[in-house]
Amino acid sequence: MNAVLAPPRAMDTTEIYAKTELGLLELRERKLNLPVTLRSLLILIDGNRTVGEVLEKARALRLDERALTALERGGLIAKRFSAPSEAEGAEAVPSARSEDEVQRYLQAQQLLSDAINQHLGFRGYGLMMRLQKTANIRDLHDLLPDFAKALVKRIGMGPATPIVEAIERLIARQ
Repeated sequence: MNAVLAPPRAMDTTEIYAKTELGLLELRERKLNLPVTLRSLLILIDGNRTVGEVLEKARALRLDERALTALERGGLIAKRFSAPSEAEGAEAVPSARSEDEVQRYLQAQQLLSDAINQHLGFRGYGLMMRLQKTANIRDLHDLLPDFAKALVKRIGMGPATPIVEAIERLIARQ
């Protein structure tokens, strides 16, 4: 039987990928001897940029979806989050959420709220306003870097780390 490769499935440009442990290890140790362009693409994948944003930057490297697919199949990257929460149209219907996702969202939202109140006080007013506008885990994920930065500035890296990590674990668990 001939080994014919199926054409790669079109990637959803709103997906977000992050490096796996293997991907991080490859960046440190270079054991797979990735071509420079693939290594550069791996560096671009940060768990925050969408596939569309990464592909936009990857054009300068003359790479396309096939390169992302290769990194995914190699176990160097994995999906982190799906499409953004903001509805594209007024008639858009929100996707169904699992009970686990709802519970994680509520727990993470409460942890964020408590930490803002306890550690940032009035300085955290803007973050609290943004927190109140969140509707799902993706929104909390988008808020977390700004929260972490403010918390570290206020109480220091040591005390802030366990708080941020606890919230991140809730958000990232799939």
